[in-house]
Amino acid sequence: MGTKVFLAEIIGGYWTHSLALLSDAWHVLTDAGALGLTLLAILQARKASTMQNTYGFHRLEVVAAFINGATLFVISGWVLVEGIRRLWAPPDIRSQEMLIIAVVGLVANLLIALLLNTHAGDNLNVKSAFLHVVGDALASFGVITGGLLMMRFHWYIADPVISIGISLMLLRSAYYLTRETLHILLEGPPPEVRAEKIIKALQQIPGVKNIHDVHIWSITSGIPSLTMHVIVGAGINYQELLNKCNLILARDFAIIHSTIQLEQECRLAKQITCNLYSSSQGGGTTQHHHHHHKHHSLA
Repeated sequence: MGTKVFLAEIIGGYWTHSLALLSDAWHVLTDAGALGLTLLAILQARKASTMQNTYGFHRLEVVAAFINGATLFVISGWVLVEGIRRLWAPPDIRSQEMLIIAVVGLVANLLIALLLNTHAGDNLNVKSAFLHVVGDALASFGVITGGLLMMRFHWYIADPVISIGISLMLLRSAYYLTRETLHILLEGPPPEVRAEKIIKALQQIPGVKNIHDVHIWSITSGIPSLTMHVIVGAGINYQELLNKCNLILARDFAIIHSTIQLEQECRLAKQITCNLYSSSQGGGTTQHHHHHHKHHSLA
């Protein structure tokens, strides 16, 4: 249905000379893309990982979202420039035809929003798609308002003004979308996960002397991953300590995918490839090191 609304508005926009209708059409296409990404994420998550793609295919969602955001920057920039240009010489608009198409778009968006809200439940992806469609409905309402003003008062300047408003909404969406996806692609930590809190929590476990080489990233949105090295004291039951670490990570930080390397000493502490965090015995340090020790982790 979203594609049909986009085609109706894009054709209607050129026919009626309404930039507001065109900008709303691009807004609809963007949110249709968001719905497509939601479906893609669900389908790709079902695929098993392979020897060539050991993390599976979750990153396809992120790459597609980044391309979507970059494209949105171009589209919204064009609408903004064209809207400003039309402020000085607004063209005559087929306001009645524009109004009819905008009403059809509004009704379609409301039906989609009702359907998504009914099936949303606790699914964050569906809830996000619902909010996108609500934004479409608000944009369509703005176009309808402009159509009424032009029909009643012949205020054709309302068309570029509404277009500029919609373009700013698109720019805002593009900014947050590209920022989030680029953060994931650059292996940045999830915003809700703080390395300092994780280190502090794990250092409370008896037998943990130090934690270093901590790396936290997202495979895709909502799937955090972590690796770290933990220095332990002599005579510690490695498996018991490892179980406690994984329990805290899963229970307190919602990190299920973790790899923890347990070791007793750092023989190469002057190397620069491994960030050494503050010790629970004797304060902090910023030394670095690189080493190869036996790996201990839970399956």
